[in-house]
Amino acid sequence: MFPWANRPVIMVGNGCSGYDLTHLYTLGVPILTSWQGADLIDNFSQLWFGRTGIYGMRTANKILYEADQVLSLGCRLCPWTIGHAGLRQDQDLWMADIDGREAEKFEGAQWLPSPLQDIIDSLPKYKGTWLAECESWRMPLVESPGHDNTEYINSYRFMQRLEPLLRPDEVMVADDGSLLCPIFQVLRFKPPQRIMTSGCLGEMGCGLPAAVGSSFARGKGEVLAFIGDGGMMMNLQELATIQHHSLPIKILVFENDGYSMIKGTFANMKLPRKGVSKETGLSFPDFADVATAFNIPAKEIWTWTQFDNNIPWLFAQKESTLIVVHIDPEQRFVPRLQPIIKDGKITPARFDQLSPIL
Repeated sequence: MFPWANRPVIMVGNGCSGYDLTHLYTLGVPILTSWQGADLIDNFSQLWFGRTGIYGMRTANKILYEADQVLSLGCRLCPWTIGHAGLRQDQDLWMADIDGREAEKFEGAQWLPSPLQDIIDSLPKYKGTWLAECESWRMPLVESPGHDNTEYINSYRFMQRLEPLLRPDEVMVADDGSLLCPIFQVLRFKPPQRIMTSGCLGEMGCGLPAAVGSSFARGKGEVLAFIGDGGMMMNLQELATIQHHSLPIKILVFENDGYSMIKGTFANMKLPRKGVSKETGLSFPDFADVATAFNIPAKEIWTWTQFDNNIPWLFAQKESTLIVVHIDPEQRFVPRLQPIIKDGKITPARFDQLSPIL
């Protein structure tokens, strides 16, 4: 029988895809997920406390940091998920992974080599009081990023308002870049909803090809694609593929004048911006006009009234459509694990101290 500690937590990763996870809901143990495992657990369950990471949810990071035992199921616990400082040395780590070498990366980790389904089904109920403490740490999923510019749409609030409009079987793909933050810090998913992204590969431009593949996998079914303006430029030609094959892909382009993540890097390092915005040498076309040129109907969202009108229109269409969502070019993406920079040296922050520190 698995030996639960006093403050255990279960981390579910994408390696659990395809397995029956219903037994986990009976154990009374807090459940966290990686970004890649975001859609495998019912995010509306009282046992789900969020997704951890450098751009994690405050509650999830707090619980992972305070736990004395981590049972990782199909999750390799990469730095994006547990921070560059990693887990605390005194945390008891058990890893169920198809590759035992993943456990070897962590000193003292216990590798569970049995078939994953057998491990899941054999887990006993936890009888401690840790769950109540975790419940007391629940935080709102949407914080005020400090840039609620009325001339633009705040992408965190966009996701909050989009969530109840998602269909029970919604299939979503997300390109890489800053738009991943509001998606994975705010949106809650419930199986069989699916959300796919490139994960730690981090390649911009994956969104449109992934949407094409997902639509074909669904028999030319509907797919909702979240793509940043930078990512759109990487594979813009796939609009022709979508139009040629009449794929009902609904594209949301988040336009914020360039590369927000790199803007943030320049700010952290106190360096002048180069090649990240129109002002610094980078510009993009009008994506609504581009979509129209490919015979794809397009609209724009600058206001919440336009959201209320255009998002229902997007979901009602049976053909490919595109909406440009205009985001404040200076919108912050928070909370985040802000590195400590002193005398030119970068030191990882403590995992539960997401900035801005509350």
